[in-house]
Formats: sequence, C-alpha cells, structure tokens
Amino acid sequence: MKNRTLLKYHSWFGLIAGLFLLLMGLSGSILVFHKQLDSWFFKDQLQQKFSGTQQLDLAVENVQKVYPGWDTRLKQFEAGEVLVFDLRNQKERRYVFVAPDTGEIQKETNANTHFTSWLLKLHYSLHAGAIGRILVLLFGIIFFLSLLSGIILYRKSIFKTFAFRVKLNRKNSRNFYSSLHRYVGVWSLLLNLVLVITGIVLAYAVAQSGLNPLPAPSGPQVEISIKNSLEELKEDFPDFTPTYIRLPLNKDADITVFGKFSGDAFFYSEFYNYIRLDYRNAEISSVKKVAEASFSDKLASTVMPLHYAEFGGLPMKILYCLIGLSGPFLSVSGFFIWQKRKRKRR
Repeated sequence: MKNRTLLKYHSWFGLIAGLFLLLMGLSGSILVFHKQLDSWFFKDQLQQKFSGTQQLDLAVENVQKVYPGWDTRLKQFEAGEVLVFDLRNQKERRYVFVAPDTGEIQKETNANTHFTSWLLKLHYSLHAGAIGRILVLLFGIIFFLSLLSGIILYRKSIFKTFAFRVKLNRKNSRNFYSSLHRYVGVWSLLLNLVLVITGIVLAYAVAQSGLNPLPAPSGPQVEISIKNSLEELKEDFPDFTPTYIRLPLNKDADITVFGKFSGDAFFYSEFYNYIRLDYRNAEISSVKKVAEASFSDKLASTVMPLHYAEFGGLPMKILYCLIGLSGPFLSVSGFFIWQKRKRKRR
C-alpha cells in the first residue's frame, strides 16, 4: 500500500475516532485516580477509626434487611475501618457505609450519581445504554486501526523519533504540529497499544453484557457467620488475602470471596482468585488460583490491572494519566494537520 493511501486511512481513522479519543482520554485520565478521588469524596466515613470488636455478621444482616434481594458486595472489611457495601439491582446502585462495632448503617449514597461512577459509565457506555457500549467498542477498534496505520506509515522513523534523532520542524505551524504529533504518538505508542487492546477486550465484554442482561438479583439471607468463615479460610489458606466478598445472587449461588494469593504476579487481577462457600453451611464448593489456571485465564486476568494501572503505585498512575491525555492531543493535532492539508489542496 502506498504511503499516500495509508496516510488517508490514518487520517480518516483518527478523524472518526476523534471525539471518542477526547472523551475516553479525558475520562480515563481522571478515572485512573478513582480510588484516591473516592477516598477524598468519602473522607468523613473512610477516615474513621474503630476500636471495638468487628460485628461483620450483624452488619451483613442489617444491610440485607434494608436491601432484601439486592446484589450485595462487601468491598472494605479491614479491622478498625468502616465497612463499605456496594449494592446493586437492575437499575439502582448504592454505596452503604456501616459502623463495624455496632453494625449500624451510617451513610447511604446513590452510586449512579456519584462522580467517579458517573464518569466510569460515560467511559464504557457514553450513558447511552447498549448502543453506547457498542459504539465504545467500535470506536476503540477504529482507534486501534489508527495506531496500526500510524505504525506502518512511520515505521522507518519510529526509532529515530524515539531517540530524538528527528528534529521538530518549525518551518510553519502545519509542519510543527505534524512533528509534534509524531513525537507524542511515538512516545505514547506502547502504552496506548496496551490501553486500546485491553480497552477493546473490556468493551467487548461490556457490550455483550448489555445485549444479554442478567436476570434481576434475588439474593437470599446469608445463614452462616461470614466472620468465622474468613477466620477459617485464614487457617486453611494462609497464603490467601481476601479483598472483596460477593454474597449469592440467588438461592442456588454461593458466597464468593475474591483476593490475592502470595506469589501472584503483580499484573494478575484479584478477581481471578476466589474461594466459594455455601451460604447455608459454609462448606467450600470451589477454589480458583489464577497462578494455576490456563494460559487464557492468566492472560484475561491481566486486562483490568493493565487497563486501570492497578500496579506500580502513584508514579504508574501519573504515567497512565499523561498517556491518556496523549489521545486527546493526537486527536486535536491530527484534526489541525488534516485541516491545513485540506486548505493547501484548495
């Protein structure tokens, strides 16, 4: 394929994905700090310290009484800290904060209108339901094609640009922005490929779930002591650290305890390790360790950590934020270059 034809495709892919890049890049660069933002938004609850005995089972009982049948998840249950529940049904979502020493509900908030949740929904569905999820997937594929065509188009100068052996052309604004566009594109290329490939995988799963919604949850009352079960798991699996608990969605489901096994690679997701318990008698029904899973499962478990920078601490999040902003820059600069080229032809 001739470079002129390839440049045309590269330009059109970039133009079509332009607005998408602006929305995804800006929202993604903020969402990479979602835990820090939530810690600030809910600081009055999360910064509390409790010295009494943790009443985990009483807390679960009280939450299930107030929200019977909901999809109930426990996302924070460290000793001495407030208990944080994430509750969902088909249309609603709530964050519920419970005092661990009394089991009493302290605060309830609508998660659908909470800033980071609203932004996340924009990021994966444009707030447009199933159609929005499909559009995000399609635009993600177009962005990938834009990157791929850019790699082929500038293949001979990628390493020179990366090594700063290509000077910025300041002859005119078009040449300057073209050079800058190339530099930003090359330096952000690797992480942008990681982001777009993992993003396409996630968007495909999200689009599928939008087209095939799950039935309404009908979670039963838990009949066992979750606190005692966690203590028994600690004895039986000393290398396992629980991080997230999901109560059964229906009477035929189990309690699922997600977490980390010591020795897990940093890029494995905690949600690919789990121990399932019968909610009626606490018997273990299944155990999954990502380290012992198939290659495809191991590969799938890396998608979320790689897309959301769930490793490397704050420096990695800052890097992801900057790379996320490169998408909007490439979109705007690419449009500017296209406009200049179009005017020149006239």
